[in-house]
Amino acid sequence: MPVRSSTMAAVWMAFFLTPAVGLAAVSPTLLPATVTTDSAQLSSPLASARIAYQAAWAQRQAGEYAAAVASAESAMVAIDAALSGDLDLAGRRDLTDLRSRLAGLRDAARTDRDSEKSAQASGNVADEGVLNAPAVDEITPQFNEQVYRYIDFFTGAGRSVFERWLKRSGRYMELFRSVLQKEGLPPDLVHLVFVESGFNLNARSISAAVGPWQFLRGTARLFGLTVDRWVDERRDPEKSTVAAARYLKHLYSIFGDWPLALGAYNAGEGTILRAIKQQGTTNYWDLRLPRQTEDYVPQFMAALAIAHDPEKYGFDSVELDDPMTFDQIAFKGAVDLHTIAKLADCPYQELRELNPALLRGAATGSNGVTTLRVPPGKGQVLMQRLADGGPLPAVNLTLQHHVRAHETLQSIAAQYGVSARELALRNDIGRKSPLRRGMTLTVPANSPAHRPQLMVADDPRASTAYVPTRNIRPLASLEGSSTAEGRELITVKKGQTLASIAAEHGVTVSDIVRWNHLKSPAVRRGTRLKLRTADAKDVTLSAADSASVAQIKVRPARRSKHHRGAAQAGPGLVVVRSGETLSSIAARHGVTVNALKRANGLTSGQIRAGQRLKLPNG
Repeated sequence: MPVRSSTMAAVWMAFFLTPAVGLAAVSPTLLPATVTTDSAQLSSPLASARIAYQAAWAQRQAGEYAAAVASAESAMVAIDAALSGDLDLAGRRDLTDLRSRLAGLRDAARTDRDSEKSAQASGNVADEGVLNAPAVDEITPQFNEQVYRYIDFFTGAGRSVFERWLKRSGRYMELFRSVLQKEGLPPDLVHLVFVESGFNLNARSISAAVGPWQFLRGTARLFGLTVDRWVDERRDPEKSTVAAARYLKHLYSIFGDWPLALGAYNAGEGTILRAIKQQGTTNYWDLRLPRQTEDYVPQFMAALAIAHDPEKYGFDSVELDDPMTFDQIAFKGAVDLHTIAKLADCPYQELRELNPALLRGAATGSNGVTTLRVPPGKGQVLMQRLADGGPLPAVNLTLQHHVRAHETLQSIAAQYGVSARELALRNDIGRKSPLRRGMTLTVPANSPAHRPQLMVADDPRASTAYVPTRNIRPLASLEGSSTAEGRELITVKKGQTLASIAAEHGVTVSDIVRWNHLKSPAVRRGTRLKLRTADAKDVTLSAADSASVAQIKVRPARRSKHHRGAAQAGPGLVVVRSGETLSSIAARHGVTVNALKRANGLTSGQIRAGQRLKLPNG
C-alpha cells in the first residue's frame, strides 16, 4: 500500500505542479504501468481501460477528435460497470482515478472537435499552408507626427510614468504574451496594456472599466469572464487576457487591420464602422474620431516602438519586476483562503495577490470547481498537508449587506444574483417591516456549502479553454488598410485660418475641407485638423468594403461597448477617473503636467474624480 500511494502521489504532482502542462498535455505513459490489488478480477477492466485511454490519446493527437470522444466514453462506461462490483479500496481508487483522466481527455477532445467544426463553418481552417507558415510575432509600428509626439513625451516629460509602467510590466509581460500566442494573436498586442492600465490589475476607470485590459462588466461577460459577488475575473491576469484576445480577434475579423481594430477596442466597433461609412476610408489615420480614440493608437504605436528598442530610447536600465510564478491547485467546492494559506504555509496577503480576481476571503469557481494560485513550491506542501488529514472545512457562502439610501430589495438581489423574494423571507421584510436604510441584510448563498475536495484538474495555463468561448457574429467584414505615411494632425492656433494653414503646408483649402469633412471653411482655435503631404497615398473604400458597410445601420453614437465612452466630456475636455493623477492624464494625452495646470488655472496637483479638465492646445 505505501508503494501504491507513492505512485499515485507522483501522478497527482505531475498534474498540479508542472507549469503550463494540463491533463490533455500529459502523456498516457504517466499512468502507472502496474497495479497492486487483491482483486484478480480487476486486472482485466483496468488493463482494458488503460488501452482505451492510450487509444483515445493517440486519436486526439492525430486529430480524430470524434473517435477520441467515443473511445473515452466507452471506457468510462466499462469502468462504471466495474465500479458497481465488489472491489477493494485500492482497486476502486485506481479505477476512479483513471475514469477522471478519461473524462478530462474526453472533454478536451470535445472542445477540439467543436473548435474544428466552428473553424470549418467560418472558413478559418488550419490547412497545410497555415500549419507551415512562420509564426506572426510582431506588429510593425507605424510612424507619423502623432506617434513621434508620444514617443517624445514618454521619453521626456512622461518618462517617470512610463518607467513605472515598464517596471510593473515585468511581472506580467511573459504571461500576457503567452496567452495572446495561444489565442493565435501577435504577442506584441501586449503593449496595449501600457495604454489601458499601465499593467495595474486593480485599475478602475470612471466609467467602471476594470482590470489590466479595462473591461466593462457587460463586455467582460460577453467574452466569457465571470463577474459576481465572489469574483471579478476582469482582474485575473490570465483570464482577462484571454477575453481581451478574443475581443481583439473579433475586431480584427471585422476590420482586417490592426490600427482600426485597436481604435474599435477603445471606442467600440460601431463608432469605427459609422466613421468608415460616413467618411469613405478604411485608413485609421484619415478618420475623424473622438479625440481619445484618435490619440489611442498613436500611444500604442509609441509604446510599441519603445518596447522594440528600449536601449535606443534610454529605457534599457529600468529594473523590471520579477515575473509572476505560482503553482495551481484545483478543488471541488468553495474554499476559505485563510485555511488554504495556513495549510500551504504562506502569507494570506500573498495568496490574495496571486488571486486578484477574488473579492472576498473565500473562493468559489464556476461549475463548482475552484482553482487557486499558490506560491511556487507551496502546491506540494498543501497537497501533502491534505494527504496527511489537514482540515478543509465547508465555507459559509452567506454574505452581509449594509442597506444604503435609495436601494431596493430588487436592486440588492440583482447585485448578488439571488431572488428578491428569498431575500425578503430570509430577513423578515414585508409590509409590516419594510426595508430601511442602515439595515444589515443576510444574503443567502446561491448553493449549499459542501466540504471542498482536492481534485485532479487541468492546469489552466495549458490552453485557454478555461474561459468559455462565445460565438459573436461580426457586424461587417472589411479589408482595412491603414497607413500613417504622409499624415499629420495639427491644432488650429489663435489667428490661423484654413487659407493660412493651407499656404503653410503647401495644400489647398478644398483639400483640408475634404480631408476633414468640414461643412464650411471657418475653423475655431483648438480645432484638430488632419493634413496630408503631396506623396500621401489615398486610401478609399473598396467596392467590397462599400457593399459591406452599406448594410450597416447608422445610429447615434453610444457609450463604447468596451470602456471609457463616458470619460471624454467633449472636444478638448476630459473627465478625471477614480485613482487618476495629473501625471497619468498628461501621459495619456501627450501633454505636460504644467501645461494642464496652466490650461485649468490649477495651483496644485490635487484633482478629484469626476472633475472636468481642459486639455491644452497642441
